Amino acid sequence: MNTAGILAFEDSAQGRKMASTSFGGLRLLERGIRTMARAGVRRLLVITPAESNTAIGAVTRKLDLELEFVAWGQQADMHFSSGEDVLCLLGDHAHHHTSLKPFVADGTGADDVVVQITPPSQQLALLVPTINAQTLQFDDVQGAAVEKVDGDVSTGAFLVDGGLSPHEVATSGASLTDFLRVRSAGRRLRTATGQPHLWRRVMDRSSARAAKKMLFSQVTKSTSGPISRHLNARLSIPISKALIETGISPHMVTVLFVMSTGLTAAFLMSHPLPYWRLALAGFLWHMAAVLDRCDGEIARVKLCESQFGAWFDTVTDNIAYLCAYAAFLVAVTKLHPDQPLYLYAGISAVIAMLVSLGIMYNYALRTGNGSLQKYLVGYASLPPERKGAMYRTLEKYSFVAKRDFFAFVHFVCAVLNQFELLYLYTVVGLHLLTLGVVISQRKMLAHHHEQDEPTTTPAVAVAAAQDGR
Repeated sequence: MNTAGILAFEDSAQGRKMASTSFGGLRLLERGIRTMARAGVRRLLVITPAESNTAIGAVTRKLDLELEFVAWGQQADMHFSSGEDVLCLLGDHAHHHTSLKPFVADGTGADDVVVQITPPSQQLALLVPTINAQTLQFDDVQGAAVEKVDGDVSTGAFLVDGGLSPHEVATSGASLTDFLRVRSAGRRLRTATGQPHLWRRVMDRSSARAAKKMLFSQVTKSTSGPISRHLNARLSIPISKALIETGISPHMVTVLFVMSTGLTAAFLMSHPLPYWRLALAGFLWHMAAVLDRCDGEIARVKLCESQFGAWFDTVTDNIAYLCAYAAFLVAVTKLHPDQPLYLYAGISAVIAMLVSLGIMYNYALRTGNGSLQKYLVGYASLPPERKGAMYRTLEKYSFVAKRDFFAFVHFVCAVLNQFELLYLYTVVGLHLLTLGVVISQRKMLAHHHEQDEPTTTPAVAVAAAQDGR
């Protein structure tokens, strides 16, 4: 079902200010538009106070979204019809899109108005909805009184049947909540419980910081490795919070911070003596893994993930990997010039890495996803009956193939001045990774085709700019 939407800012000087309030690298108006698009809205009417700044960036303009801006008091060209679900959001409420997706997916059903409610997340002015005798009522609760609320509060999100003509709110002379209260009288009404703590009302700098904190609390992916979740995130998230307010793009973070740090580490590793060069190389290699989270964190908070971004991140990461492993070969010839076995083992590991990358790139191309980490995700999704003992063992220890774990082990070995141990770990690890990829590739592709997932060519994927980073 194609869902329509209305994003309405209060008709006041405060509403105009909120539309232009920026946090997490986006103005609240543009964040609301991108959030609703991510939730599934395909036609959106944005209502703002007169003389509001309604300029939007290139990423927002390219969304698969029919968009119309009107000021309060103006007639909208966009109309909604009976049977069409319309997601209505109060403009000064910031949502994480994952709290809206299931709300939109459930739809209005047999009802005319559905009010999303959750436990209160802030001690601000909030709305407490009540439904009595098919009448919707909103009570304002101020400040500390929120703690005394017996029940849930409105998240500022409503699903409305288009038959109520919600597009007329702009010329009704009433706020969105007053309009819904009047239009819904005698209609079928219900509340729906949303995911708690994934929304914030923004009224001032303090509440904007709280909204930003809420958004960053959701940036760690479930597929991230243990080192990434429990260690790297503690470093990357504060860095991302600072970088995002500079307006820097995720691609620039990748080039200026991630790739440059990784290449510097590779250069130092190629000449591992004296000790400080090896130790600094290990530290920088681990920091590259930390900073590698930042581009994705910024993209997710700014709602600008793209398939192109996923490919760009993957390719630049692999350039850094190849440079690092080439640096290992240079270093081992300096440290053990009379023991060619070290060099041959390293060359074998690099060849193994190229084989595994080739297989994973082929999988990424066929499945239309630019992240090679999706191979590990797909590997875990294979049905249990298709996994033999070898499969289960490789799946259990697949976390060692993730960059966060590799980089941390490199850091520890480098600081302890254990180049040979680090070299052995890298050589063995690359061979085991390749073994797992080689024996799983056919079943991975077969399983993907059985799921009948849509595939796209790289060119189409880049143009589509779907989720990927």
